[in-house]
Amino acid sequence: MHAHHVSVADGEAFLSTSRLLFGPITQRFSRGTVPSIPQLVSVNLGACRLSEIKANSHLVVNDRLFWRSFDPDAIKILVQRRGRSRFEQQQVAVDLGPQSAIIYDPVRSYSLQNLSDVDQLILQVPRSTFGDDTLARLSAPLPLPGNGDSLTHIVSGLMQMAIGEAHKLDEAGSRRVGDSLVQLVNGLIQAKPMAPEFRRSPLGALRERIVAYIDANLARSSLSAEDIARHMGCSRRYLHRAFEGEGATLERFVWDRRLERSKEELLSPARASASISEIAFACGFNSSAHFSRAFKSRYDVAPRELRERLRAVVH
Repeated sequence: MHAHHVSVADGEAFLSTSRLLFGPITQRFSRGTVPSIPQLVSVNLGACRLSEIKANSHLVVNDRLFWRSFDPDAIKILVQRRGRSRFEQQQVAVDLGPQSAIIYDPVRSYSLQNLSDVDQLILQVPRSTFGDDTLARLSAPLPLPGNGDSLTHIVSGLMQMAIGEAHKLDEAGSRRVGDSLVQLVNGLIQAKPMAPEFRRSPLGALRERIVAYIDANLARSSLSAEDIARHMGCSRRYLHRAFEGEGATLERFVWDRRLERSKEELLSPARASASISEIAFACGFNSSAHFSRAFKSRYDVAPRELRERLRAVVH
């Protein structure tokens, strides 16, 4: 029996549990089938969630295009205990060996190629626990030194202790460990200098978060400024300040984003079998007729006509 805040998944359950905990990631194992070896142990630490993954070599791909509103919105810290991996995000590649670590923001698409059998710890810390200036430092993945950095050593040590002793911790103890990790990770990020090309103002960082949230929730026709402000933890007024330089309101930005996404879907070979109505609803439009009028007004071509032109070119 496991403590109520500890869960274990292996074999086929490994894939479905991974998607539940980390969002819609795609995992591909090198032999084409999922072996019985992969194991995922997950511990609820109050605000945080800590997971241990033991698996054969495999590829993990995360694409924000398919994220849903109920997926966890958290910064991730990956500690490589064993094996070799390669992490890529924002045109930055980081090689991970034993006892190395990386902090990254899954709001941006990434891939993790596990080149050998791996043993990894992944800590998820809610985005809401970080300030905009801290989040701005994660515009690109942040590698952490494996040796010689005392704060990194403390964080990874606490993570390893927590996963090993999880079954002995009660709820209050789990929360205390989680709170400690939140503070330590904040300090870890702030202690690292940010490359000039990735520096963001607080409003710029907020705008990035808003755009990511909008992109992940375009299918919701009810998406509103009030909803976005509530999720961002700020007022509507401050929300609109982030878009002052855009020459358009936040509402207009959402509308334009819906149309841009619909065009991408119409042109995507992967969506060739989807109907115009399905694409319209997937992008948050309430009716296909309304969508067609808006699309033609924007792009001077009807969705169906665009599809027919594309098919003529392909064939």
